[in-house]
Amino acid sequence: MSTMNRRELLKFAAAGTVAVGTGALAVQVLTTSGSQAAVEGTGATGLDETYKGRRIQAAPAGLRAQSRDAAPAMPHVLIDGKPLHVMVNADGTYTSVSNHYETFKSLRAVARAAVDQLDGAQLVPLHHG
Repeated sequence: MSTMNRRELLKFAAAGTVAVGTGALAVQVLTTSGSQAAVEGTGATGLDETYKGRRIQAAPAGLRAQSRDAAPAMPHVLIDGKPLHVMVNADGTYTSVSNHYETFKSLRAVARAAVDQLDGAQLVPLHHG
């Protein structure tokens, strides 16, 4: 029978922690409802509503046409016809440029939060480069 030194014990503890964390992440990803549910039951065409006098249109990534050579489809959100840059987090929640440090469970929630944040101001499209 061999004895285990402190270094070996720490290696096993670290490996166990990584294994448990990976398993928890896998369970969370597999149980997260699909992006269509993230629009909160708005049907196959996505979201189209008026909130506080602003027109919000949104479609999850799966509803947008995508070519073979294009980058992976991102959710598409428009406020008064102007695009709101929305990012999908690893856990299936959403973040926008107007609320970058807050996460939302649905496209409707992230779009409404952006309208609240704008407080009547017009959305200026984000340009890269």
